Amino acid sequence: MSVDDVVWVLKENKEVVESYVLIREIKLQLDLEHERFHPELKIKIYKSTMIPDTPFHFEVSHHVHTPEQATPYYPTRISYGSEREAIQQAIATTTRFLKAALHAGHEPEEAWLVRNDRF
Repeated sequence: MSVDDVVWVLKENKEVVESYVLIREIKLQLDLEHERFHPELKIKIYKSTMIPDTPFHFEVSHHVHTPEQATPYYPTRISYGSEREAIQQAIATTTRFLKAALHAGHEPEEAWLVRNDRF
């Protein structure tokens, strides 16, 4: 059965309120234009029928909390129209704050990446 078939079987099941089907898990190292800091990030991509125009959802293994931020950043938008866009945004929401902290002159620390307990 294809991913789309599973998604629609779950949508049509009256006993299921909400569902997300994992379609891809990615492990990567980030290039932040720093010679020694290449943190690892994992991304999960799900497909769902919850929001018809944006069926692809991402989840990241870590949230960013640099000295430039008061609290860790939790992306508010995680649903996109294509898998490609979801992957690109998962990376961008992580690298944006890391690069800003590096450009502000902070020395990088692994502690800037806060483990996502729901991942």
